[in-house]
Amino acid sequence: MICVIDCETTGLPSDPNARVVEIGAVVLHPHRDYAEVNSFTTLVRPDTLDASAARALAISGIDPHALPDAPDQWAVQKSFAEFCRQHQVTEVFSYNRSFDEGMLKRSGFDLPWTGCVMRLARNAMPKRSKDPSLADAAAHFGFPTVEAHRALPDARLAAQV
Repeated sequence: MICVIDCETTGLPSDPNARVVEIGAVVLHPHRDYAEVNSFTTLVRPDTLDASAARALAISGIDPHALPDAPDQWAVQKSFAEFCRQHQVTEVFSYNRSFDEGMLKRSGFDLPWTGCVMRLARNAMPKRSKDPSLADAAAHFGFPTVEAHRALPDARLAAQV
């Protein structure tokens, strides 16, 4: 099975205080036209929140007051690993693999990374000076953007792209 994952964070990987605060993933069946089999989503309680986190949370619309009640990264890591085992996930993609892989590794996730949807989209789209955003790629391929910068909707949109 194939998993497409997305995470929302409190900053960029270059910021040592940036943390994953939301994970969303969809499992796709490769022999059934990549139909969605199941999904996973959760907020993640970060171990630290600084001033830059507020700006990042504002972009995603995640309520910082909901984070203290969320499971910590270790509990999420364990439940997501079980989700992947249950669905026999052998390949993991994300829209921006370098970003998601780096941030998820920081949180202790060890996933069977396979590919980057952004690279696949870039190769299929007209040449451009910079990588296409998820919204740009979705528009190019005719998929509407429903709710940007939330993990599960972004994972679903990346799976469509």
